[in-house]
Amino acid sequence: MRTRFFPLILLFASVFQTSFLYAQDAQIFDSRDYVGTARYTAMAGAMAAVGADPSAVLDNPAGLALYRRLGVSLTLHEQLDYTRQRGDKDSEFKSSFMLPNANFVLAFENRNDEAALRFNNFMFSFNRLHTFNRTSLGHADNQPTIANVMLDQVCNDDGSPRIKYADFVGDNAYDDPDIGWLSKLGFETYMIDPYDIASNGDTIWDTWTSYYDIVPANAVKIYEKGGLDEFNIHWAGLFTHHWSLGLGLNIRSLSYSKTSVYEEAFSADNKNYMQANTYLTMSGVGVSGTVGLLYQPVRPVRIGISFQTPVGMNLTSRTDADMKVKDSPIDAYHQTLIYRYSTRLTQPLRATAGMAFIAGQQGLVSLQYDYRHSRLTHDMHTMKIGGELVIHNNLFLNCGYAFESAFQRNEQPTLLADNDVRTDAEYRTTGLSHIAGLGIGFRNQHFIAQLAYRFRYQDFQIYPFVSKVVTPTPYDMTAMTHNIVLTIGWHTSD
Repeated sequence: MRTRFFPLILLFASVFQTSFLYAQDAQIFDSRDYVGTARYTAMAGAMAAVGADPSAVLDNPAGLALYRRLGVSLTLHEQLDYTRQRGDKDSEFKSSFMLPNANFVLAFENRNDEAALRFNNFMFSFNRLHTFNRTSLGHADNQPTIANVMLDQVCNDDGSPRIKYADFVGDNAYDDPDIGWLSKLGFETYMIDPYDIASNGDTIWDTWTSYYDIVPANAVKIYEKGGLDEFNIHWAGLFTHHWSLGLGLNIRSLSYSKTSVYEEAFSADNKNYMQANTYLTMSGVGVSGTVGLLYQPVRPVRIGISFQTPVGMNLTSRTDADMKVKDSPIDAYHQTLIYRYSTRLTQPLRATAGMAFIAGQQGLVSLQYDYRHSRLTHDMHTMKIGGELVIHNNLFLNCGYAFESAFQRNEQPTLLADNDVRTDAEYRTTGLSHIAGLGIGFRNQHFIAQLAYRFRYQDFQIYPFVSKVVTPTPYDMTAMTHNIVLTIGWHTSD
């Protein structure tokens, strides 16, 4: 008799069973919000060639050399996220209050007129690169069942059985390096079964099968929370008033959790259904380096370039899942063990190039291109334009726009591995992002106050699962993010 219930126990990763870091994980952790100080946020991050801003230093550390005095600043940030399926009126709403930037700048002038190094500056800062607080909900009618993925895990490509009935019985299946945990859930809740049983009680291993094919409806709800933070130490030197060099050491910290709820309706009245819940947490620390150059060939023009090395992060992860099936006469529930494992994530190399046109004390216009290279996902390209206009004495306005895309279509979603301990089968594609910002600021001899608003629109798709045989229609999604950012700061006199 098959076991339907057992206590939740702790299982540490063995050397024989593997879990995989998926492209969708790397895609999530590679992203950046482009929210920092209010000035940076209002200009949509187009400041790599402008410099003298704590968030701009992240894009190009050479901009730190343009500081002329000691200063500190603090940024507060309110974020509102709305995610919905295209065509639906209801949105999933999430609100977050956070500290995206805090920094301390030291500027040392070399008063020796014959010295090549004119300024020797340092900055210590904390930055929130990305916030994961969001909820995504998608649903569709007349879709294939996730039992196809379970059958993928127990069958070879020709349909012959890869896993035997006896291998599933009891908790020992969780120690078997050949068994995928989603198929174990399906076995225990009768989503999949051996094809036939001979009259003498021996199993006939012709194939595995499922009672289900096309279901009236399916839905997935994904709850995410956490953040990607960075602690930075930067140095920059200004040489001969024309060019500067900057270096940075970046310590990155990830904290992420996700609950995926997948549901299938077996009847139009929803009385017969399946619900699977997957719980995943990840945390880790990584280190990268940044180098940047800023060159001013003539007074109104600045040109900046920078490179950030890939970030090698050691991740510690935890996952478990449960599944419930009610389809008369079946009433089954099963919960997996907890699996803890370690893996390594290499976040992509980043390169930035920018040009700024400075109109004296009246304002500026800045252009910037960002490139992110990843081995697991598509390369990402971001184009930015930002401007600043001094409207009266120390009062100024900022605005900006950014466009981000992989410039890649027909993306191939990732399959769960046949022996994977992960059971979150959904896949999120990359999408286009449009970012617009507007801000106002005040600065005088000692004080800085800036306020900015930013709007981000992104479209993407969620596949509830992907199998080798059939793939359901993806959910077309849109995400809208509103940001209110306030920066206050103090600095010494020139």
